[in-house]
Amino acid sequence: MPGLRPDYAGVLVADHESGGGAAERLIVGRAPETAALTSFLRTAVREGGAQLLTGDPGMGKTELLNAAARQAESMGARVLRASGSEYETGLSFAGLHQLMLPVVETLPELPGHHRAALATALGLDRGDPPSRLALTSALLDWLRRLSSTAPLVLVVDDLQWVDRPSVVVLNLVARRIGGLRVGLLLSQRTGHESFFDRASVPELALPPLGDDDALSLLRRRHPNLHSSVRHRILADAGGNPLALIELPRSLTAAQESGADFLPPTLPLSVRLTWLFERRVSALPAPTRRLLLLAALGDGDGTGLTEVVAGSSADLAPAEVSGLASVDRRANRLLFAHPLIRSAVVDLATAPERRAAHQRLARLAAGQDVRALHLAEAALGPDDRVAHLLVEVADAALERGDTVQAVSLLLRAADLTLDPSEKARSLAQAAYIGANFAGTLAGARALLERARTADPGVTSTLQASNAAAAHLLNSEGDIDTAHKMLVSALDHADPVPEHASELEEALRTLMMICTFGGRPELWKPFDEAVARLAPLLTAPFRLAAATFGDPVRSAPEQLRELDALVAGLDEETNAILVVTVALAGQYVDRVPRAALERAATEGTSGGAVALAVQALIMLAVGAFLEGRWEEAGALADEGIALCQEHGYEILVWGAQNPRMLLAAARGDFEYIARARARMHQWAIPRNAMAVRTFTSNIEGLAALTQGRHQDAYEHYTSICPLGTFPPHEQVTVWTVMDAVEAAVRSGHGDEARAHVRAAAKADLAGISPRLRFLCEASAALVADDDSYPDLFEPLVCDPGSARWPFPLARLELAYGERLRKDRAMRAARPHLERAGRLFSDLGATPWAERAEAALHATGQKRRPSAAGPGAALTPQERQIAELAATGMTNRQIGELLSLSPRTVGAHLYRVFPKLGIASRAALRDALTDMSNGQASP
Repeated sequence: MPGLRPDYAGVLVADHESGGGAAERLIVGRAPETAALTSFLRTAVREGGAQLLTGDPGMGKTELLNAAARQAESMGARVLRASGSEYETGLSFAGLHQLMLPVVETLPELPGHHRAALATALGLDRGDPPSRLALTSALLDWLRRLSSTAPLVLVVDDLQWVDRPSVVVLNLVARRIGGLRVGLLLSQRTGHESFFDRASVPELALPPLGDDDALSLLRRRHPNLHSSVRHRILADAGGNPLALIELPRSLTAAQESGADFLPPTLPLSVRLTWLFERRVSALPAPTRRLLLLAALGDGDGTGLTEVVAGSSADLAPAEVSGLASVDRRANRLLFAHPLIRSAVVDLATAPERRAAHQRLARLAAGQDVRALHLAEAALGPDDRVAHLLVEVADAALERGDTVQAVSLLLRAADLTLDPSEKARSLAQAAYIGANFAGTLAGARALLERARTADPGVTSTLQASNAAAAHLLNSEGDIDTAHKMLVSALDHADPVPEHASELEEALRTLMMICTFGGRPELWKPFDEAVARLAPLLTAPFRLAAATFGDPVRSAPEQLRELDALVAGLDEETNAILVVTVALAGQYVDRVPRAALERAATEGTSGGAVALAVQALIMLAVGAFLEGRWEEAGALADEGIALCQEHGYEILVWGAQNPRMLLAAARGDFEYIARARARMHQWAIPRNAMAVRTFTSNIEGLAALTQGRHQDAYEHYTSICPLGTFPPHEQVTVWTVMDAVEAAVRSGHGDEARAHVRAAAKADLAGISPRLRFLCEASAALVADDDSYPDLFEPLVCDPGSARWPFPLARLELAYGERLRKDRAMRAARPHLERAGRLFSDLGATPWAERAEAALHATGQKRRPSAAGPGAALTPQERQIAELAATGMTNRQIGELLSLSPRTVGAHLYRVFPKLGIASRAALRDALTDMSNGQASP
């Protein structure tokens, strides 16, 4: 294998030149990983590909990348490298800039639109930020051209510290470089997540070294250790190569030889950090200053490469000691380990760090980089720098990077002299933390800091919105939050410069109204949306209509929403994704893939509250589409996130799909417990939407149990049948449920009125699923002459299978009606299909009901011998079994679509056949009858 020569079993020795002369670097115990990387490179230089290397700090990821880079060069490939820096994760496209800077002279060869997109992203030109897709296309074109003459290998180390926009683009590139002769080799620390989709590329994990390999490495680097000391070092190092190399350096000669005792513990992290600092402190002052510049400015797009290029004499001691090396092609300084970078910064004095940041600010090409360095260089408050940070924070929020936005705003507040501006920054940070980032506890403290800085801030829209968002998400004080925000909106200036603040406030108010669940709360919201419509973004303007009042969604709004949903394929801004998803939630236009990305980001350290909302919508969608196991898992994840981060009101939204599952599957104890907790918390806070949630769930539970009158009462408690009141969002989902409950409980006129009202509102025109529910409702209310003509097209349409639960209920209703009309043979296929669908969903009570109905048609699964009860007809036996459970004649009649009088007549005939005189003896008689029948 070129560039690598085998040493002995499990050990490879890599020869290369470092800046300080010839050196030998060992890669011990990594033969399988080296072989895997060799295989990857051989494929990549021919047809492209991506590979991710993961492992704990000190496991040798960087050394393996170095060896792979040398091997790629020996194969004739051109290698471009970048490395993440923990100080620059908030600098957009810093990683991409670092990676592609060595070939930037070839940028003019690209077509104009590709050149413009890349130049803007890399900070080489001004312009509107390119879209993710446009930038990816441009980068792929650039890579294709670069690889046309020789293979190209991109090596990115410490992916967990690469800025998010660069990671997103690299993730997209990784999935599209097949056939380009471009390899993408990345490394990421275990336990550190990034925005890179690890599932999209093969992953090669570096485990701890095995005992033999660890011993080999320790012997090579520290040959004079006593065996007892060596054993102790092996035990404490736990197979970590860096610890094996560094831990012995802290020992005295007597300890190395075993002549002196070792301390009881050798704390790995403390000892390694101390060792790095000692090694760094031994360097000459000019070397430490250069390393400090590199540590604070590495990869941020500054002119640091020119400084490195002109400082070879100062850098030589660091290269000789193995602390750092230089990528000669890029004139870029590379640290041997991230802890060295940390040690360099820790050892520097505060004046030295400020001076370094000031120099880096002067070298910075972009305003965002300059602002960050100026902030770190500031000795005290500086309103000019604070203003720059606020602008960078605004840009971060526009990208959906809520966590970074909060961090920048807090730093800006620290640097602000003007009390009102300080308070504004703190209030905005509190709002983002409460509504998006998941820092509710911190939001309260930030609001207090804002009031302390400027008591007058409480009258501003920004502070009112922050306080309302905190009240809603933590204490759930609906009325106080509503009053506060409505008043602030009434007094706000409707001017373009306040557009974002106005929309943020309206977003919070919309959620207050949703959870408040009362018509009077929505009136000021609707008025404010109408008044401020010209200032609102399209996604929120649509959400105000299609989420706030979905029944009245206009066709043109739905078409506009379709276009927005289609544009989310590559969108990574979780705020935008969730806003569009909210607009589509009740009209069946939820962007599943985009929501999954938002949920993943939020559960990986991003915007927690947005992740919860994404999980809720994904769980509801999974329930409606029959993916019930997935729905339960998503709901549980959302509930856990809410509980962990204190989102008391959102937890009930996450409970909703879990309770719907329980209702359909017959877990009535779970519903009772959840309902009690929900009402106990929500009703005193006037969060009356909880009543709607639970009425819907209890209605479905009653349908599941065959308590159709109870179901009817639950659904009519939401709204009278035949009406769709404004802002009763859930009514678009309950059309078929309410009609079924009304039909089966003898309220046929109301059921038909509801079908007519749905037709008048054109609910069928909103989405295919709502069309199915409306047509199914029409079939349920059809008269005896026409019902087959309405049922048949629905149950025979393959598209109906997209909604298995309502389809199964429709099959059941159709089969039961055919059975009632004595069309037993025609009924059986529908009842069989209903039973299978219910069984597949785990809806056991419904499956049992379908089985009982099938049995009542005379279809038997097993032959029965003569004996007690043998003369019972299938329907008589079904009624007797239901009566034995304690159900009343009315309940049995509702379940079987029979009148109570007919049920009583059947039981009157059953008693003498079983030899009993009362209902109390039914259970024992039926048991005796079953025991007396022959086995199959």
